[in-house]
Amino acid sequence: MHRRRVETLLAQAAAEHAALPPELLAIIPVDASGLTEAIDHLADALGMTVDERRSLVRPHGVNPAVMHARVFGRAPLSPETVVASFVEGARVRADALTLLADRAGCGAPVRTLLLEAGGGVRDTHAAQEQAALLIADELD
Repeated sequence: MHRRRVETLLAQAAAEHAALPPELLAIIPVDASGLTEAIDHLADALGMTVDERRSLVRPHGVNPAVMHARVFGRAPLSPETVVASFVEGARVRADALTLLADRAGCGAPVRTLLLEAGGGVRDTHAAQEQAALLIADELD
């Protein structure tokens, strides 16, 4: 049940990402919205309160793109800011997945999976998707 829901969330985000115009695909390497929704689903399945679930994503509010918007409004982001935002988002999601994995009883394999991911944004994202699926399997 949980695996199927996580797979659906990830597939929907991947389809939406694939439908982006080529010029956006060139600067947006992944769509983490499905992963973020999967984290929320898993947190809910683990019995976390709304406040606890919000605390998992609260650090997203200070990533480089958000801070840029607060200071410069709608001014275009530099490529470095875009990359930094993806890196920071990946760090926040890794922390959330690790916490969820610990609560689900599969912390060690999730940590290993996340640590062994390649250094790129796409590799890290793929490892995080696999971690979410591993947690879902544990809950099923």
